[in-house]
Amino acid sequence: MFRKDFKSKGYAQVKSSDRKKLRQQFQQTYPSIPDDILSLAIPLGKGEDFTSCKLLLSTGDDILVYSTNKVPWFFIVEDIKTKTERILPTVYLLWKYPDLLKLKFHTHKHVLNYLMNGADLMLPGLLLPPGGVTLQTFRHVQRDELCSICLDDNRYPIGIGQTTMDGEDMYMSGMKGRGVVPLHIYQDALWNIGPRSEVPYEKEQRQLFVTDQEKINENTEQACALASNDINSLNLNEESISASPSNEVPDHPESMDEILDTIFFYLCQRKAKSYELPLLASHFYTIMQDCVPGLTLDLKLSSHKKFSKFLQYQQQINNLISLEETKPGVLAIISFNLINNPQLDHFRTPAWLKNYLTKASNTPATTTESDQPMIKYTFPTITELWKTNSRVNEILGCSTSTHYLRPDEIRQAVRSYVMKNNLNQEKQVKLDPLLSRLLKTTNQSSMLVSWNELNTAVFDTMSPSTELLFAHLEQPVRINGHLQSIELECIDRNRKRQTFIRHLDIYQIDLNELCKRIRQGASVSAVINEADEAKRTGRIIMAQGNQVSFVTRLLKDDYGVPSKHIKEI
Repeated sequence: MFRKDFKSKGYAQVKSSDRKKLRQQFQQTYPSIPDDILSLAIPLGKGEDFTSCKLLLSTGDDILVYSTNKVPWFFIVEDIKTKTERILPTVYLLWKYPDLLKLKFHTHKHVLNYLMNGADLMLPGLLLPPGGVTLQTFRHVQRDELCSICLDDNRYPIGIGQTTMDGEDMYMSGMKGRGVVPLHIYQDALWNIGPRSEVPYEKEQRQLFVTDQEKINENTEQACALASNDINSLNLNEESISASPSNEVPDHPESMDEILDTIFFYLCQRKAKSYELPLLASHFYTIMQDCVPGLTLDLKLSSHKKFSKFLQYQQQINNLISLEETKPGVLAIISFNLINNPQLDHFRTPAWLKNYLTKASNTPATTTESDQPMIKYTFPTITELWKTNSRVNEILGCSTSTHYLRPDEIRQAVRSYVMKNNLNQEKQVKLDPLLSRLLKTTNQSSMLVSWNELNTAVFDTMSPSTELLFAHLEQPVRINGHLQSIELECIDRNRKRQTFIRHLDIYQIDLNELCKRIRQGASVSAVINEADEAKRTGRIIMAQGNQVSFVTRLLKDDYGVPSKHIKEI
């Protein structure tokens, strides 16, 4: 806050009435401050010097600094979150009364240079108990709590700061990441307007950490007190005893952040080894959604707001995963860091999650969309056919009725007709009256044609059709005309991008099943369009966003559709 120089707007004497208000406000904020220290910081005597100075910081913020005899004792800033004023002590006041702030963090001496250059106090830089960190070590720490920063075992602080997380989050982070944001540090610009005295030294006498044994003792005392109260209020009525529940387990977690973190840790600990990497972030979000039936994940209610931000938090703070963009805008998990990870080592499935999982296992299976098995699809055998007519029946050796022939059968029939009637002349064919009518020519100079011209004329006279033989049907399905490919088109409508998938009904692909796979694989909405256009061209699937590449890969890999039957528009 004071690393860079600021502009001063001059000193002004504080009125007696304002001094009393400040004194009362200071006592409410720091009730443990002794009267002599309070009188030193805020003197009430008429002849005593007590001034205020408005400072304009490099960030554009205005603060008020209060001093006596050119020694700044405290300053007032506005809390952005609560929109209220906060009284913060300077190092000069903390050197007079080092226990003014209840929360203290001790760090190594060499860290001071980093703090003076504007760095935050990182959790790895804190002095920790010899036995290591447990869940109880920083159980008293609250997020955004004001604290003092000390070096080594010196009880006199070198600055003040504000915590970035609570004690439980510190433990769950594996003591990694930012711990304290410094607000005022020894030798900064605010220290510079005072007497510029050095940091005094006195060995810290009070215990820095809460030990597990203390926690056990505390729990024992609480248990004894509760037992004593229970004995005093014991009612021997059996009905009243049985009617009073005890040790109820909470059915719900406290926040959406807790839900996300717990499910993420649970999946990492139990199922991460079975995932095929790289794992798309959208696919992993679907896995998290389906992990606990009956529990809804709403990222808007979390502090992350977006799933990508949540994954980046797990990568940077908890070091549980490694992320990479497989292509622009597509985030994927490329590895899980499961070995020697303190978060996973200490994670235990909470009672509320066990309750959900137990209820899910005891509930009879239902055919909901999330738990229906994927239907196996077999791509049909496709045969190109041509429909005969009266103009070619005699050439092809067919009766007057309609026949459907394959292209190779047609070419063989034409060749047989030419050979049978001795019309072959080297690499050309001599036209007889029947072939002349077919080619619509009477010119004697055009009595010879190539094999290619003859075959083309025969095919142009016939109508194309397609036969599809499906594995689940005994008889093939025949459709008129050439077979249409599955069309994938991305369209922008009203500033929204949608992907249209057409001609799926021709291949008898289950549209509901495909919609489900798109929703689960791409984490987007996908619906079947039953509009007028669908009546003309067949039903259409509409998917949110540009899903052309995803659906193409899905059709090839899961449905076995050849590339020639997929058309990207």
